[in-house]
Amino acid sequence: MPTFLERFDRAIELTRSLVCVGLDVYPDLLPVSDAGEFNRAIVDATADLACAYKPNLAYYEAMGAAGLEALQRTVEHIRSRAPDALLIGDAKRGDMGGSSEGYAKAMFQVWQFDAVTINPWGGRDSVLPFLEDPARGAFLWCRGSNPGSADLQDLEVVGRDGNMPLYQHLALSSLEWSAEGNLGLVVGATYPEQLSTVRQCCPGVPFLIPGIGAQGGDLEEAVRRGVDARGRRAVISSSRGIIYASGGPDFAEAARKETARLREAINGILEAGGQGWP
Repeated sequence: MPTFLERFDRAIELTRSLVCVGLDVYPDLLPVSDAGEFNRAIVDATADLACAYKPNLAYYEAMGAAGLEALQRTVEHIRSRAPDALLIGDAKRGDMGGSSEGYAKAMFQVWQFDAVTINPWGGRDSVLPFLEDPARGAFLWCRGSNPGSADLQDLEVVGRDGNMPLYQHLALSSLEWSAEGNLGLVVGATYPEQLSTVRQCCPGVPFLIPGIGAQGGDLEEAVRRGVDARGRRAVISSSRGIIYASGGPDFAEAARKETARLREAINGILEAGGQGWP
């Protein structure tokens, strides 16, 4: 079975795209009554343009049993319609011992996600249960896209190489936690200097980069600073900017246009930097 890193690279190459579509379903914004049917239409419209899909579990859990049922239908449809796309469960799970083991089992064996976002506050042993299967991956929440991330993640700590921000120490530590290369990092586009620092620390690590679109991150800076030396190993996530591009009956068509626009813009940046597709 291919490793997670091999699947990550393959999904990008097959679509020639770094676009990850975030499926954040706000009931008040949906132009249809069923979240599962909304997601089905979005996936059908963007399957050839996106390398990854990222449902945020918070929104589905907030809808109770109906939301979880919609999530299940969404996962099944992505598997059928876009079988090579990465399916990332944005859950930011994090605990210790048996709790982390239970979360990993739920995310990978029950929900069948390819990867999950995790919170590393519990340290190395809280992360390892998510890395046991080389075919599955995790994205460690390293430097957030929200302003409050600085409250803790930018605090200066004493690392093995001297004083550094906590997020940088975490990035360096993650290199020792992933024997199979299946631990990626979440680094927000809204803080390009920090994004550059993390990429310099972790040159070959897969990145999940949120913060483009509604959060105001600069796309060119995110691409230029976030990709690896080949212009790969990063996915740029956009949620509201894509799936709510229209609130009318043409929502799927509008989502396709926005996904295509974002893909073309990213590929233009890569081409300008000599990192385009062969």
